[in-house]
Amino acid sequence: MIKPFDLKRKDLPLKGLLTIFETKIDEPQMNKDIIKEINKQGDKQNRQTNVKCQMTQWDMHEKPGFKLLSEYIKDMSKKISKEQFNVTIKPYIKNMWGMKYKSEEISVEHDHWPATWSCAYYVNTPKDAPGLFFPEMGEQGGERQLEQGLLIMFPGHTKHAVRSKKFKGYRYVVSANIHDYDSYITVINRNKE
Repeated sequence: MIKPFDLKRKDLPLKGLLTIFETKIDEPQMNKDIIKEINKQGDKQNRQTNVKCQMTQWDMHEKPGFKLLSEYIKDMSKKISKEQFNVTIKPYIKNMWGMKYKSEEISVEHDHWPATWSCAYYVNTPKDAPGLFFPEMGEQGGERQLEQGLLIMFPGHTKHAVRSKKFKGYRYVVSANIHDYDSYITVINRNKE
């Protein structure tokens, strides 16, 4: 047995490169269905998560619109894993939720570890609405501006947030956490022991 040791976190300033992956999806009916489901759900989380706006339940991946989006997300995660890292995964969406932001509503800085991949899909893009902010990139270069139909995917440990900004209308977004099914089941089985 090794001797006990102190483990300390040391955050080094990163003001440079952060790799994210993106694609554009053109599915107007899917977007309409997603907006309808988010509105129907109301605020299921009572602003008790990192997201400080109206948020659905966690398991939306079988709901109208969300189901098709989940297929795009799984395909994208497989493609990135294979082409960028030469790893074959069986994507499993553990959580998928929708959000409806009003002017000045935020999401506090957080990550989605231990998810393999996390993502954000921009159902609509109100003028002046905030994009996804990556704090490790620094104040000037860390915000990815919104685009209609933009799907952004990034490693689950990547810190991100939504900053307060005034805009008109509503900003509809869907997020999800993707795990490799085989790895996820292995962890579940270990925890049962």
